[in-house]
Amino acid sequence: MEPDQIRDWLCGPMVAVATPFTEDFELDLEALHNNIRFMIDGGVRTGQGSLLVGGAGGEHPLLNAEERKLVMSTAMEAANGEAPVLSSIQHTDSRVIIELARHASEIGLDGAQLGPTYYYQPSEGDVLRLFEMVAKESDVQLMIYHTWWDGLTMSIDLLKRLSDIESVRSLKWSSGDVGHYRKGLVELSDKLVMIDNSGQQTTSHLLGARGFITHLSGFWPAYPLEIWQLLEKRDYAAVTARLIEFKYKWSEWVGKVIAFTGGEGPFIKAAMEEVGLTVGPPRLPSVRAPEHLLEELRELLSSAGVPKV
Repeated sequence: MEPDQIRDWLCGPMVAVATPFTEDFELDLEALHNNIRFMIDGGVRTGQGSLLVGGAGGEHPLLNAEERKLVMSTAMEAANGEAPVLSSIQHTDSRVIIELARHASEIGLDGAQLGPTYYYQPSEGDVLRLFEMVAKESDVQLMIYHTWWDGLTMSIDLLKRLSDIESVRSLKWSSGDVGHYRKGLVELSDKLVMIDNSGQQTTSHLLGARGFITHLSGFWPAYPLEIWQLLEKRDYAAVTARLIEFKYKWSEWVGKVIAFTGGEGPFIKAAMEEVGLTVGPPRLPSVRAPEHLLEELRELLSSAGVPKV
């Protein structure tokens, strides 16, 4: 995808793609390939969706560097140029970040998600130095990931300085402060492709966002695509109605899973398995959702008319 035309191809639902494992917790690359084809066949295509592999939804903290590279390469092969592919390159070690960034560039990945290093809370200067270093060591296009829950809320000034780096093209955006969130959209949407990560599809679209993060396309690609098409028509009343029909109920169920076991893998993979996809368990210490929650999920998916594979 051409970086200068990014607003044409990086838009719509950005799917947080699960990383499949076998029952003994090894990578299942064949399943990853097949699941990506399922999403693309379901409408996740250039101009109306993108794939974010190896992120939190893909359990990246539980993958080593070589596994993360394999996930990137497999996703690129599976997508076959039909949908943009991005991947997380976040890590606590800046040397590993550079290694992942260079691999992303070598295989032609369409973008790399980068947030501040974590565990030690960084300063804004640390963040700026990190992005400048990655931009110097690799030409991969960067998407800023605003991980404010890890302790640093980036100022609008810092985000503007990051946007001045040539390879920084987009921002996966949320904030714990409503005013900061809205100000970021208003002041940055002309410079960066804004991808909402807060579940505020209508507000973000009104203020300039060009897409939103979703787990739902992993098992029901038609639903987020319908939401996006309604947003583009500015039929916000219909968007709200469709979100009420399923998304809000899904979010309540997800909260129950998170109270039982950590990570994003358990709830994403549960829904994917229920519709008939192969995705395997989350990696330990996370575990599959218990049977009583799976039964609730079956009822939820059935009542919403979610199709089986």
